Amino acid sequence: QRGDLKGYYASFANTTDTGDTWASGIPGIVAVFASQGDAVGTQASAGAGASFSGSTITIYLGEDNTVANLLVLARS
Repeated sequence: QRGDLKGYYASFANTTDTGDTWASGIPGIVAVFASQGDAVGTQASAGAGASFSGSTITIYLGEDNTVANLLVLARS
């Protein structure tokens, strides 16, 4: 189906570490997209990802103490 998804944006402070979780409370999550929101120390430390279980989102970053941005798509 098209047009039935709602987008949510969240930004987390530069104290975010890999493995941090967010109890978003967003029902019906179907996808989560993550990006690093500040400059990285090295090429090896670049990158961001996220996974979800129910409405809880886990953030994965190449470098700790980094700004994390999330885009969440949900059927809600």
